[in-house]
Amino acid sequence: MLARFPHADGTHRQRSDAPRTHEFRLQDPDTWCHPPLGGRSVVWTFPAAPVGLVQRFHEAMLAQVSALIVLGSTSAYRLPPSGEPAEATATVDESSPLDTDQPRVAAEEWLRTRGATILQLAGIFGPGRDPAAWLQAGRIRDGAKIVNLVHVDDVVHVIAHVLAHPLPGQRINVGNGEPVAWRTLAATMKRQGRVAQDLPLAGSGSQTHGKRVDVRRLQALLPGHAFRRP
Repeated sequence: MLARFPHADGTHRQRSDAPRTHEFRLQDPDTWCHPPLGGRSVVWTFPAAPVGLVQRFHEAMLAQVSALIVLGSTSAYRLPPSGEPAEATATVDESSPLDTDQPRVAAEEWLRTRGATILQLAGIFGPGRDPAAWLQAGRIRDGAKIVNLVHVDDVVHVIAHVLAHPLPGQRINVGNGEPVAWRTLAATMKRQGRVAQDLPLAGSGSQTHGKRVDVRRLQALLPGHAFRRP
């Protein structure tokens, strides 16, 4: 992302000799001023948790920033409690209930009520993050599960848009708009020669299940943008 914003500063959990990169750990208040944030736009990329520490950091360093974008996950949306009937697949949008039992989600919502823009990211793919490699390595166990994906370059494009056109206090789902069952994705990749033809995948004959992430709000913000497929 820093390549897209050459004048931006970045942070790292350890000391780094990379230019414009600063040591920062949320758990260490001595690093909170690395770099100075007053009057700047901030993109928060690491998990915002625990809540109390997030609140302290916000009070100390973020109250005076010009804009705050927090990268969350579509896993923030609450699933039905165990044992309750549920549809095999469910569509979630920005108004769907949140699982605030997750400390990260509770902190993100607290930040949103104080003007942060929350970008709920689908599963990220791109260089070094190839769904074909995940399938081939056996990391995907359930072919009937729905997966929502977004390319890292599209995530950066969305961030750049929100920096240029602030949306304080809003939540935006970020995905390519093509939820797909893993078995369907695997079949496509077999035809492309990207995974083995005999790749085993459980759940191939089962009803699909999981969340379909609605990204119509995002598409309205970026009309005509072509989101990448894996």
